[in-house]
Amino acid sequence: MKELEKQFTGKGEVKPFEFLQNRVHTTAYLYEVFENGVISHYEVFKRKITPVCIDFENRIYSETEFKEVYPKSKDFGVWAWTCRTYEKAWYVFESLRNESL
Repeated sequence: MKELEKQFTGKGEVKPFEFLQNRVHTTAYLYEVFENGVISHYEVFKRKITPVCIDFENRIYSETEFKEVYPKSKDFGVWAWTCRTYEKAWYVFESLRNESL
């Protein structure tokens, strides 16, 4: 399974941002988001796994290969959240982590 990158540069609408994985659990992720080298905010989200697309044109997906996915903007407020402080991000992360218990 292809896991999420620990550090990456945003593309498209999040192009000016740098992302750094801070915490990971079997059910959740917490990323620090940097703008111009300074922490802008935190993103916390549920771990989501999806099949790898092997034929985009015909929408055919693998039955054996999977990857983790980072949330898109439409996912925030549903299974992903933006937090201004680390304390709030940690609280959300812990809440998601405890859902699995």
